[in-house]
Amino acid sequence: MKRGKHLKAALFFLLMILFVWESPLFPQERFRKSPPNPEPLSALKLPAIDSYTLTNGLALSVIQQDNLPVISLKMIIFAGESHSPENLPGLAKLTAKMLSRGVSYLSFSKIEERIESFGGNFSVTIYPDYTLLSFTFLEDYLEKGIELLSRMLLQPTFFRREIVNVKRSMYYDLIREYEDPEFIAKRQLHRLLFSGHNYIKSTYNEDVIKNLSQKDIVSFFQKYYRPNNAHLVLTGNLNLPTASRKVSRYFRNWRRRELKHAFVPPPNPNTKLRICLVDIRGINDAWIYMGNVISTLDRQEIFPLLVLNQVLGGTRISRLFMNLRESKEYAYWAFSEVEFFKNFNVFFVKAKVRPEVTYSSVMEILAETKKITEKKIPSFEIEQAKSFLIGNFPLDIQTFDNLSAAVSEIKALNLGKEHWEKYYDNIMLINSEKAFKMARTYPPLSPVVVIVGDSHKIIDHIQEFTEIEIYNRKGILRQTIKKGEIK
Repeated sequence: MKRGKHLKAALFFLLMILFVWESPLFPQERFRKSPPNPEPLSALKLPAIDSYTLTNGLALSVIQQDNLPVISLKMIIFAGESHSPENLPGLAKLTAKMLSRGVSYLSFSKIEERIESFGGNFSVTIYPDYTLLSFTFLEDYLEKGIELLSRMLLQPTFFRREIVNVKRSMYYDLIREYEDPEFIAKRQLHRLLFSGHNYIKSTYNEDVIKNLSQKDIVSFFQKYYRPNNAHLVLTGNLNLPTASRKVSRYFRNWRRRELKHAFVPPPNPNTKLRICLVDIRGINDAWIYMGNVISTLDRQEIFPLLVLNQVLGGTRISRLFMNLRESKEYAYWAFSEVEFFKNFNVFFVKAKVRPEVTYSSVMEILAETKKITEKKIPSFEIEQAKSFLIGNFPLDIQTFDNLSAAVSEIKALNLGKEHWEKYYDNIMLINSEKAFKMARTYPPLSPVVVIVGDSHKIIDHIQEFTEIEIYNRKGILRQTIKKGEIK
């Protein structure tokens, strides 16, 4: 009898322990599904941008930084590849690259020697909307650096032999870039999104470079390289009075010329799902780039778009990466991005996947993109995205050059104070409702889908699509295949 009583007592206590132990499980499960919001972030403190405009119209911005004895100089020319003549794509790039190839009394080799003696580096980057001349050098050579840049802009020689050399370099650079599947994918996406628009000129191939002449370069330079069509950004251990005095000394003879930039409306968004395969034989994987134009003219709309992008595919813990790589194991990586242009944005997703799961990967990306337009994003995901954007922003601009580049982009694309002085406030104002409204107003659905890979390895795995356009690496359409025609 005692044994039975002891057994009953033991069972009773065991049940009580299990009850106490098990009862919190359901709240714990709910907690796991809804992580807490991140801790509040301290206010974002960004360096001040001091600005001044010279009498000839040259705008100057200075970001004073005392950390390193280095100067970062960015000269923005408000003319990019979209400003090249219709029949001369590539002219903006050739003109910019010629600036360091010789000036009065200084050959290309002498210019290189001077830049090297400054402990410096000079490069040019051409965007559809603008051209960026980047020059970094040691602080001790501030005056000499500004003087050399002024000579490039006021006294270029444009010798024919140097033009031939630069054209050859551009040609082979482009040939080498065509070995990169990601470069091909993004370029083809731009070709298709910008078809019939001014921005298509940025996607030229190597065949057109031979058409560019010295006369074309001089004409483009004289039209667009003017002080009232430029903005100089200086970052380093200097203040605005010092910078304006030195810049005025060397650029005061740069003559202004009235120039009107016609408003270019954004490209029309793609309205129907379009599948395009760029056939590159011999590669083992598939690169997917899919996106659409977001025609946001109100710069305030950038901020909910940035938060949406962060939730969808901004990092390795975002929805796309967790789905395609961690859950489905389709992709090596999968991310989304927002690309800024002057009057619009391009939202796109990129992923590298195995050929046999190409169709499934595209469908998963479409499904994830659709979710954000049909259901509000939970608050904890919005807060995580905001926390990352605000916390990562200072890291993105921690070097002088990155800081200078960020300010240059803001000035070049006219993003305004909203994107600098009020960045923190504008991100913090975004909530689930505002993000959902953005997703519903500008749904990034019906995208252009570009797949780069070997057609022999991919075509059987994408035959469920209604129609597939097949291109070569230069972006020339070779054939269109309807569903059911693949054998």
